[in-house]
Amino acid sequence: MHEYLIPLHMIYALSPLITVLFLIPYTLYQRRRYGEIVLRRMAVMYTFIFYLICMYFYIITPLPTFAYVQEHPLAVRIQLHPLAFLYDIKEQLYWIITGTGTVNISHSAWFQIGGNLGLLFPFGVYMRYYFHRSLRQTVMLSFALSLFFELTQLTALYGIYPAPYRVFDINDLMFNTIGGALGYRFAPRITRRFPRIPQALHK
Repeated sequence: MHEYLIPLHMIYALSPLITVLFLIPYTLYQRRRYGEIVLRRMAVMYTFIFYLICMYFYIITPLPTFAYVQEHPLAVRIQLHPLAFLYDIKEQLYWIITGTGTVNISHSAWFQIGGNLGLLFPFGVYMRYYFHRSLRQTVMLSFALSLFFELTQLTALYGIYPAPYRVFDINDLMFNTIGGALGYRFAPRITRRFPRIPQALHK
């Protein structure tokens, strides 16, 4: 599970830089456009930026060495079977029932499904609560964001690495998009006690 904490450690170390690069320009923009600085609006935007950067580091970390990538090429770089997760679940359940294999919980099929659903769930909440997007727009944006992450993996971090070190998986794309839609669906329940963000502020 330690590998899932790496993005948070990196964000903590980079938080001063994130503040300078994102929060200060947004504060100036807010002041210029609306003539005032609304702290709740600025706080929500900062958490959104923080969340996006955490997701990005989650996708690219932990970073392997170049030598490791060259010596351990992926057997499959692109996984385009939309129901492959069902086979993974069936196989791992068989291992557990028969005792013929072990299952690492943090790398199990159901953990990966839950992780992919949860990854963009907050994105759907932000889209409805802060940006006032429709369900259709949220689904499209969730798909686009997930596709960006998958292409990041497929291009070996935009060509920095000699070969991909993670698989482009259509199941990830599918569950990320569903997660964004679920976030949109449950946003009213989650944000019912949050300060209201008027839609006019985003026009």
